[in-house]
Amino acid sequence: MITKRNLALLSLTRSCIGHLACDRTAASGVEFALVLPILIVLLFGTVDLGHALTVSRKIDEIASSTGDMIAQQSTWTKTDVTKLLSGASFILQPYETTGLTITVTVNDIDNSGKATVNWSAAFNTTSLAFGTASAIDIPTKIQETSVQVVLTRVQYTLTTPVSAFFSNFTGQNGYSFDHHFFNRPRVSDTISYN
Repeated sequence: MITKRNLALLSLTRSCIGHLACDRTAASGVEFALVLPILIVLLFGTVDLGHALTVSRKIDEIASSTGDMIAQQSTWTKTDVTKLLSGASFILQPYETTGLTITVTVNDIDNSGKATVNWSAAFNTTSLAFGTASAIDIPTKIQETSVQVVLTRVQYTLTTPVSAFFSNFTGQNGYSFDHHFFNRPRVSDTISYN
């Protein structure tokens, strides 16, 4: 049985629910609380990606500059190449250079287009032995019989706090870079190494 008291209570309940449904005074606070984590993730992701793009550009610069310098002379000494590779590593600063590897190989091209290592030098890794196959296939467009090709390969892994956090989900620990650059000798067809 519905009494006046029950009707008054029902009317009051409807009024309170209607009032709460129309009340928007804290809506912006709730919306901000929901959107804030997404904005923070976007901010950190943008900064992290910015670091990765900067490192990628620096790796390209190391590969192209080193190969270009090697191609400009017809004779190199082991000491000079070691200094060159060590100096090229400074391009990566202010990022850590301990994980940076630079490999320069001067490859001979035979009549069949096969590239083999004539000499090699390396920074933070082992150089390739004479006569081994080129680590990276040399495009046929730049191959010329009896003309050597300088191959510079730079490898690096950048680990940031964001990439370290997501490594649990992605299985990758940071951003891995493996860039290479080809040059032909400028002064003569070959480059000697003493």
